[in-house]
Amino acid sequence: MGCKGSKSKKNAYARVAQYQKESWAAERAVCRPPESLEWGVAPPNCITPASLHNLLTDGFYAPYSANPRYLLVVDCRAPRAFTRRRLATARWHGALHTAPAPNLVHTIVLYDDKPRTAVPKPEDTDPLANLYHDLRRQKLDPLVLVGGWQVLEVTCPHLLEGGDNPPTPEPMPWYPAQVIPGLLYLGHAEMASDPRVLSALCVTHVVDVTECLPPRVLPSMNYLVVPLPEEETEGTKPSEKVNNDNNGTDLISSLPTILEFVAEARTYGGCVLVHCDQGLTRAAAVVMGILMAERRCTLEDAFYYVKGARSAVHPSQSQLQQLAKYETVLFGASLTLVEDLF
Repeated sequence: MGCKGSKSKKNAYARVAQYQKESWAAERAVCRPPESLEWGVAPPNCITPASLHNLLTDGFYAPYSANPRYLLVVDCRAPRAFTRRRLATARWHGALHTAPAPNLVHTIVLYDDKPRTAVPKPEDTDPLANLYHDLRRQKLDPLVLVGGWQVLEVTCPHLLEGGDNPPTPEPMPWYPAQVIPGLLYLGHAEMASDPRVLSALCVTHVVDVTECLPPRVLPSMNYLVVPLPEEETEGTKPSEKVNNDNNGTDLISSLPTILEFVAEARTYGGCVLVHCDQGLTRAAAVVMGILMAERRCTLEDAFYYVKGARSAVHPSQSQLQQLAKYETVLFGASLTLVEDLF
């Protein structure tokens, strides 16, 4: 028994030593530690204007803003302010009897004209605080907009109506997801062909990840076509993936050109829209690559950040494997297991 115990201990020590050896080797291989991708994170039970934008414009076949049962946005300002100008989908807090019952709605967002940085305190008695605490007593989880109306008005003017943007019989356009505020959006092909979307977001540069150039709907628009394949053909050699008419081009070899295009937009105060057919696979992978290069973050961070902005994204395994290899270019080692991302 003693011999067996000693042998077991030796095996355990050997496994620990091997693990330590592999860990040290991995640490030595990392030439540059990744940065954390955590800008614009809201406090508990709050939401940023960028996240509200993406919540309104997320969806599979139509934006969630078109579904009153999915999202209830409540304007808690004075009635005159609400009448003058408001979020296009918002309900005034004094007329909630005309809205769907809060307990039947997926997400509730509250805003007013106070530059809030946290949820209201229990002793607060303004309209937003009263509604917030009432909903909490109903076991609901409303979100409070950080920064209030002032920040919303500056960052999301295209989502507002009233004033210079009176209500129209047409539904609000389906906007792309905001990835880097003021610089980078992710969407589908129809968005790149809609002049209302491009003008409202001040898009100046379009990265087209399909095989077809979209119509030039605005004369000053700049286009970069990167025909990435939807899915690589099984058995295709790496040398055959680049500049191959059948398989398109390679994601990683295209990134330097894409990054130069993004840098050009930034230099001239422009904005970039990256799109493929549906904005879920190829374009999403390109945006993840841009984030990895721009923010020096891991594929894992970029994947979940983009998925948080547009929940339906699902890059292919081959695209994610390419981005995992790109980590070795950025950090000297691959830090993300693609199998762990789903």
